[in-house]
Amino acid sequence: MRRTGEHLYQLVQAYSALGDHRTGTPVDHATRAWFATELSKRGARVDTVPYRFERYEAHCRLTANAAAVEALPLYYEAVGKVHSSRLHLAELAINASIPGNSIASQLDEVVARARLSGAEAAILATSGAGGRLVALNCAPVLGSGFPTVLVPGSALPMLRQAAVHLELDAWLEPSASATVIGHLGQGDATNPVVVATPLSGWFSCAGERGTGIAITVQLATELAERWPVMVVGTTGHELHYLGLRRFLAAHELHPPAVIHLGASLAITTLGAESGSTFALLRQGLTTAGEGLAKRLEGVLAPARFPVRSNPAQWLGEGEEWVRLGTPLLSLASNFPLFHTPQDLPEHATSPEQLDVTHTAVNRAAQLFLEESLRD
Repeated sequence: MRRTGEHLYQLVQAYSALGDHRTGTPVDHATRAWFATELSKRGARVDTVPYRFERYEAHCRLTANAAAVEALPLYYEAVGKVHSSRLHLAELAINASIPGNSIASQLDEVVARARLSGAEAAILATSGAGGRLVALNCAPVLGSGFPTVLVPGSALPMLRQAAVHLELDAWLEPSASATVIGHLGQGDATNPVVVATPLSGWFSCAGERGTGIAITVQLATELAERWPVMVVGTTGHELHYLGLRRFLAAHELHPPAVIHLGASLAITTLGAESGSTFALLRQGLTTAGEGLAKRLEGVLAPARFPVRSNPAQWLGEGEEWVRLGTPLLSLASNFPLFHTPQDLPEHATSPEQLDVTHTAVNRAAQLFLEESLRD
């Protein structure tokens, strides 16, 4: 293991230690300041692009036979107060594949059944995720109006046998966040390549966000030795990419190329027999043709990223970047701790995984830019 892996792991630890990275919170503010400092250390000129929105806030306490149960309100689904034991318990199956919009219809059906049941709130157990509590991304607008709370799938059998009570007080309040921009490198700074990564999420997000952030900082520094680079660190990811959408709507960008480092870039699946290995659900997507896509896949092979050319559906914030119509390479992954409170550095990644991923991503980025920026 090389020194780079240790350094990247320390960045993941620092990011994770800041707390739950929800947009508009004090942790979000601290995260943006930390990210800006890391870019500045590497010689970047850092700007921020602020935006305002209504943040969801809630006090939530769920008990079973008077003992507290881990619970998270379904953000923006409803506001107001609920103190009730008239609760509808149901299962919400979380697919192990890279999440998209497929869960939305299931969620609508479950909440509708809860409303028809005569209950005053819905308690949804997120099953299919190792029994863990899994948070769900959402648009920052009010939903059905029916109070809904998420709990770990493992709690459902116990809740069905217990006296369950919910105390929930939820509201919206004016808030703000910002996109962090870092400018690195020499040359035509008016037309830099973009290296982008999200900064926000539901919990400490060590694997989901931290690994991509760490590699972004390192990669941008290395690419800036050859090209002018604009780093774009976006917030509002868990709010359906709110920060990126606001940023792109307010700025007419025409970068020569974009490299998007999305979710769970250098994460692991820990197996009792196999030890620590790369998680299997990994995707490299690009606007490049089949020939370059195959070459990129070969370079990314040590990090186990298959690469597809011009897919019908893009993942994560790649969905927004591809709208620019510029050459795009987007990497994203998923793993069992995705969107869970257990996504911590010691469970999610390692210096070895970070080192291997960084090396492969650096080589792929260099190849992608060399080919994309040819006259």
